[in-house]
Amino acid sequence: MRVAVVGIGKMGLLHAGIMNAMDGVELCGICDSSKFLLGFAKSLKNVSTHDDFKKMLDKENPDSVVITTPVNLHIPMASECVEREIPFFLEKPLSLESSDADALVESIEDRNLVTMVGYMMRYVETFQKAKEILASGALGDLINFNATIYVAQLFKTGKGWRYSKKESGGGVVVGQATHLIDLLQWYFGKVDYVSAHTKNWYSQEVEDFAHAHFEFSDGVTGWMDSSWSVRHHRLLEITIKVNAANGNLIVNDDYVKLFLDVDVNGYQAGWTSLNRPDLFEGVEFDVGGPQYTKQDKAFIEAIRKTEKVKSDVKNAHEVQKIVDAIYSSAQKRGRPTRVE
Repeated sequence: MRVAVVGIGKMGLLHAGIMNAMDGVELCGICDSSKFLLGFAKSLKNVSTHDDFKKMLDKENPDSVVITTPVNLHIPMASECVEREIPFFLEKPLSLESSDADALVESIEDRNLVTMVGYMMRYVETFQKAKEILASGALGDLINFNATIYVAQLFKTGKGWRYSKKESGGGVVVGQATHLIDLLQWYFGKVDYVSAHTKNWYSQEVEDFAHAHFEFSDGVTGWMDSSWSVRHHRLLEITIKVNAANGNLIVNDDYVKLFLDVDVNGYQAGWTSLNRPDLFEGVEFDVGGPQYTKQDKAFIEAIRKTEKVKSDVKNAHEVQKIVDAIYSSAQKRGRPTRVE
């Protein structure tokens, strides 16, 4: 399978390395507007370099494309892939606003095209185990949750497209908290309403802190707190705590802790603790964490089998609608806002 990558910053290089190491996959082309990065990429054997996306597609005729560009370029490039009926992987988030992707979602559905958006937290062992526990019904009726996503990234004015609202769509919510929003939607289903507040501190155009309350269709409620400006979080860290009728669940990147009042569905009463090493499943090639390899393998296998993945463009579109509602609510000082 011939794979082309457009955008060779950090994530582009990561996906290019993983794809090129897979059996039966060939990295056939790399595209970027940076002459410096293309100069580096030219050292790769048997990989063509390009500075024009459409011309790369014309020349290389790839079987799939990985798009890791700034957010404002996502929809035009994804739409080009759809027109050519090329399966594509798109780094999150999907778009600047959900409405930007309406036509894209419809055209993908019409063509039954394989797509994936890079919400790789679904492939972290602890979050996968938490999903398994929630789906088992062991906790009984779910009541509420609280969740955080923090990283110590920004403590002065940021530079680059991520801190430009025109190019990124927003700050910590769309840039990082969408990983957590995707998990919450995966765990609890459809969100009906949000109420949110955001705060700019280090950034002029985008938010550095955000707090949002969610109301889900099935009655679950809870809140999310997010920031890329919290000290003592060297790596991005997500924590979710769930309260339920038969106990509670705590999950983060490192462990899952389950407490049950009574035995149910194969889970024992009392505490059950599982650390990430207990759940570890190795991968053939690890760049940045096994979750990235698992994600890319799932994408390639879906193309080979012509099967859809759950973290596809349609799912990312729903995440984007939640983001839109958060920003809309924050502009109205936290007024409850319906997710369209």
